[in-house]
Amino acid sequence: MNAFWSESWKKVDPKRISEYSNAIDNSPDEMIALLQQHHAKTVCDAGCGCGIYCTRLINHGFSVSGFDISEDAIQIARAYAPQARLKTADICKTSYSNDEFDAVLSRDVLDHLPKKDARIAVSELLRIVKPGGLVIFTLDFPDEDYLQESHEQNGDGDLIYTCEKWSGMVFHPYLKEEIKEILPPAVACSISQIQEHFTVVLQKAADGCGMD
Repeated sequence: MNAFWSESWKKVDPKRISEYSNAIDNSPDEMIALLQQHHAKTVCDAGCGCGIYCTRLINHGFSVSGFDISEDAIQIARAYAPQARLKTADICKTSYSNDEFDAVLSRDVLDHLPKKDARIAVSELLRIVKPGGLVIFTLDFPDEDYLQESHEQNGDGDLIYTCEKWSGMVFHPYLKEEIKEILPPAVACSISQIQEHFTVVLQKAADGCGMD
């Protein structure tokens, strides 16, 4: 899976990223509104890609860190979000300190991990957020391309793509009732369905429990 994303970012079209950046609406979205309601100041963008969302967070006054598995993505992100503290890291092992951030965001990343790794990643994101802090992540619904492109399915329900353009990519099409299977049992959570994705909000217990 890591190889798929590394190769994808090596081939990315800079013009496409520029067009995407210019099209971004900087008004508060659902995630930013939640951060503002929670009075978060330090925010980590987990799987930040090209860094455009980091810039959006910075524009709303947050102190932003971010990471991505792809060094190529991080090099692009440093150009788009020079104020952010960015690094290359694995979402299952970020190397941040315990309790480092007020909130952690992860947009459309966990559904591109095998389900067993998504469980590890959720616990890792909870580890790096402060007691009482938020972990917010989104999971895409499968669109027609996801279902029609050639793939194999393993026992966990992960789709592993075999078609040329997505060869090696993983996608797990979560149902709402399945999402809790990747969450620690004691963590407070809410799951909402917005447009074409689920938004999951976790709050770490004030005593730091609920991470195992």
